[in-house]
Formats: sequence, structure tokens, C-alpha cells
Amino acid sequence: MDPLNQKINHLPAAPGVYFFKDPKGTILYVGKAGNLRHRVHSYFQRAGEKDAKTLALLDRVADIETIVTNTEKEALILEDHLVKEHHPRYNVKLRDDKRYPCLKLSMEEAFPTLKIVRRIEKDRSLYFGPYPSATSLRETLKLIRRLFPIRTCLDTKFSSRLRPCINYEMGRCAGPCCERIDSARYREIIRQVKMFLEGRNKDLLEDLRRRMEKESEALHFEAAARIRDQIKHIEYVIEKQKVVSRDFTDQDVIGFHRRNHTVVIHPLFIRGGKLLGGRGFTFSGAALPDEEVLSSFIRQYYHEGKFIPDQILIPKPIPEPHVTEEWLTELRGKKVRLLVPRKGERKHLLQLAHENAERYHIAKTDLERDQAKLLDALKEQLRLGKIPRRIEAFDISNLQGGYAVGSMVSFEGGQPDKDRYRHFKIRTVEGADDYGMMYEVLLRRYRRALEEDDLPDLVLLDGGKGQLNVAQEVFKELGIQGVDLISLAKARAGKESSGPEKSGEKIFRPQIKEPFQLMRNSPVLHLLDRIRDEAHRFAITYHKKVRKRGTLRSVLEEIPGIGISRQRDLLNYFGSVEKIQEAALESLMSVPKMDLKSSRQVYEFFHPDRGSS
Repeated sequence: MDPLNQKINHLPAAPGVYFFKDPKGTILYVGKAGNLRHRVHSYFQRAGEKDAKTLALLDRVADIETIVTNTEKEALILEDHLVKEHHPRYNVKLRDDKRYPCLKLSMEEAFPTLKIVRRIEKDRSLYFGPYPSATSLRETLKLIRRLFPIRTCLDTKFSSRLRPCINYEMGRCAGPCCERIDSARYREIIRQVKMFLEGRNKDLLEDLRRRMEKESEALHFEAAARIRDQIKHIEYVIEKQKVVSRDFTDQDVIGFHRRNHTVVIHPLFIRGGKLLGGRGFTFSGAALPDEEVLSSFIRQYYHEGKFIPDQILIPKPIPEPHVTEEWLTELRGKKVRLLVPRKGERKHLLQLAHENAERYHIAKTDLERDQAKLLDALKEQLRLGKIPRRIEAFDISNLQGGYAVGSMVSFEGGQPDKDRYRHFKIRTVEGADDYGMMYEVLLRRYRRALEEDDLPDLVLLDGGKGQLNVAQEVFKELGIQGVDLISLAKARAGKESSGPEKSGEKIFRPQIKEPFQLMRNSPVLHLLDRIRDEAHRFAITYHKKVRKRGTLRSVLEEIPGIGISRQRDLLNYFGSVEKIQEAALESLMSVPKMDLKSSRQVYEFFHPDRGSS
């Protein structure tokens, strides 16, 4: 018996984490198990049933190490920590795990309101979502505010308002800020909002019809007419909604599709029986069995602050499902169930999710094929040294030299790779010197890129020959070779090509005297424009943020006795100078480090005519 099999046979039959290592000691894979011996042994049994990718992983395993834990839950938490620390090649990595927006109904407040949030807190509020489209969420919020007169003002304005806002005059707010409605009646409106968001529209309509009849019998015809219009709006909304489940439980349905060495996982979000949407994730080179990939995805996708539904429907059992259920329940603060449907409506939903995963894979494959052709054309038309699979683009933004910043965006395979986007705050250049600023940004970026062996295939600059010369100087100074450089400049007014087919854009390349000019409808030009515009957008966004922060800080610096620490605390607490200006004295005193004296100084600075009374 070889040493590896001997080691497997002597592994502990206890919960813990195991490491697969190659002959050099590099960690290939980290996994967790309720029974280490049983789990690891299962990998090396019935090798003929394993796919080629899994066999390739097992062929590289030269050593196995384990860490025993007290419980399976501890093993799950330890595995997550070790994967993040070591980044093993064969572990599934969910890079894009952004939080979708949700609606938060702040039930802990005397007069609750609806807010858009991206993080779920363990509080008494109710959360609805997630909504895959921020646009659809805003439309939902707008509809709710039209149907139900709930407050929309911020807490700081709500606590200090002296008379109702225009929403009250329009009938879109019940006016709780000025005691135009008591807490009990306002809570009744919130109850209706909750029913609407939970999909209990039948109950809500019956409730409203009873209220309409009651108002009509009391001869309150205007109130009855308003409720009638409300009923019509809700009935119209119900007609448009796509109901896919008669079980009104919140569910995520996990679609799973494997083609060769690519796995696509596509969750569908079902809330109150209605399909809100879904999202696809692709994992290339997945060497693990399907159940391991699925288990790893669930643990990475549902993390702290993510919306977790009542039920998660999965296509096949995962290892130690009870441990994952317990972990999800603890994260959510409420029971969560993992289900593997065999028949009925839930099985039909899984099939729908699987079909979405297949379609997502086909669409992504077609897009990648088209993008590959486009990058080939870019190489040929601009005479580049190699296919530009990774492109980095730069832009500078400043206001007459002030608040100067640089931006870098990265495109991989023709698509944005936002994990690689970078901001640069200009440190060494004063005044409006765009060339000097670009020199600093490029030098900082590519000095580090050399250290990390992280050079792109192509660098795109926004500008003409001057910016290109700056990049060449930086590359010469750093000794960088094999990276293509181009700059993209708009033609000056009156200098555009007279021909109807040529674009006004000029593309400059080193050692090529005349600029390239592509056709207006050229897909290559559209790609370059898109990348350049994204770099410009990213730079402008950061510039505005830096400029606003500097402007706000300068206003607070004028307040006597308020130092940098208190300025920072005030901005963190209220979010903006406008909100600080609107805050009541009592609200200012609730900020950390703000006592009565300092709160009065801030209040009297913004309200010199009122004083602190």
C-alpha cells in the first residue's frame, strides 16, 4: 500500500478540514467534512466514475493534511477562512458577490418608512427582495408611495419639521411629522404596505373594500373614492405580476448546469409567489463533483448582510446539509430550510431555474465568441503585437488643477473587470499639468504591476500624442516591453474628416506617424470608445466625491471649537453638511463626542438668527 493510501486509512473519523497538496507542498484544495476519513476516502474510490478534471486534481495530490475541529459548524467556518487565506486553485471562487438592493420597512420606529438598503441587519425591521434590477426596485418604491401615504422624509427632517411637506399637500403622506395622524392609524397603513410587499394582495383588496364600504356608509364619499382608486391601482399591478408559485413562501431556486469543465449556477428569486428575477454565475475549470461545487457556492453566496429566504431549493443533496442549514439559520436569525424537490410545483421551479442556467451559458458562450473575434480585429486593424485580452485605460480629472485624481479601468475579454478598477489621488503634481499627472499615475500603476507580474496586453490613454509620449517615457524608465500602447483623441472642431464614412476619432500608436481613423460604425471603434468613456466616468465620479468631501470639510472647519475628529464624526453620523445644517440641537448632541457646548456651536453657526433656544 502506497504512503498516501496509508495516510487516508489513518485519518481521524471526526469533523474537520482537509488539505490536498501537490509534491511541492502547494495547497490545491481545501474542504470540510463531518467525517474526515470517510470524505477523503470517497474521492479515491471508484476512480472510473470521476470526470477528467477531477481525476487531474487527484493525480496531482501528493499529500493530505487535516485539522480536526470540535463540531461540523466549526469546520465550515474554518474552511471558509482557509480558502480566503490560501486561494487554492481547485476551490470554487465566487468573485462577484455584490449585494442586490432590498426594501427595508423600519418597524422599530414609531412611524416606519421604506428605505432602499443593500445590507440586511439583525434588527426588528422587515426586508423585502432582493431586486436584481435597481430600476425595478425604484419603480416598486414609487408605486408604493403612490398607493400608501407613508412618510418619505429622512429621520433628521422628520424630528425637526415644523409643518408638513408638499407630499402631505398632494395626499401622498399622512403627515406624522406634525401629528396629523396618530401612531395607531399610521401603523394600519404600514400593515397594508406589508401585505402588498408579501404578495397577500387578495387579503389586502378585501380589507380595502371593507374600508371603502364603511366610508361610503358614513357618507365620507371623498375618502371612499380615494380607496376605490387605490383598489384599481392594486388590481392593475396584480394583472401585470407573474405568479409562478402558489406557495407564498420566500424562496431562492438554484439552477445548476455543467457543460464540460464549466459550471453555471443561476438562482431565481421568488418572493410571495412572484418571480422577481435571477442571476447567473459561471465557474470555469470546476474539478469537483457537482454537490461539492453547489455546497461551496451556497456558503460563499449567502454571507453576512445578504438576504436569505425561508427556503432554498437545490437540485441535488449537498454534503452535511444540516450544518449548512444551521449556519444559514444563525445568519438570518430565523429558520432556513434546504430542500431537494422530487415532484410537484417545487420540482417545476427547479426545472425553470435549470433552463435559465442553460440559456445563460449559451448566451455567455456566444458573447465570448463574438468578443474574441472583436479582439482579433482590434489587433489586426491597429497592428498590435498580440491579441489584447486584457486592456487597461486611464483618465485624469481635475478642476483647474484642484482635487486632481486619476482613474484606471480594466477590461478582460472585452468586458469590464471591476475588481481591477483603481483610483489614484495625485500626490506630486500641483496646478493644471495633465501630462505630469498622467506620468505619476502610470508610474505608480506599472511599478507595482512589474512587482506583481501583472501587466496587461494593451494600455489605452484618453488624449493625443502628448499622453502617448508620457506613457512611452514611463515604460522606458521601467523597462517594460511587450505591452501595446494607444491613445484615443477626438478631432478638433472643423478638423473632422470630410468623408461621410470616417470617424472624427484619431488613434495614435508609437512609431506610427499618421493616426488611424476607423469607420464610424466600426465595432472596434465602438469598443475603444466604450472603454475610454468608462475610464472617464470612473474618474469624474471619484473627482466629484473628493471635491465634495473637500468642500464639506472646509465648511465645517469654519465652526469655532469643532476640530477634525468632531468634523469626521458629524459627517459619518449625518452623511452630509446639509443634514448637519437641518439637525435639531438634540440630534447634534446624540453624535459621539458632541456635548451640549459643541452642539450649540454647530447649531448657532448654521442658525445665527435662532440661537440654541
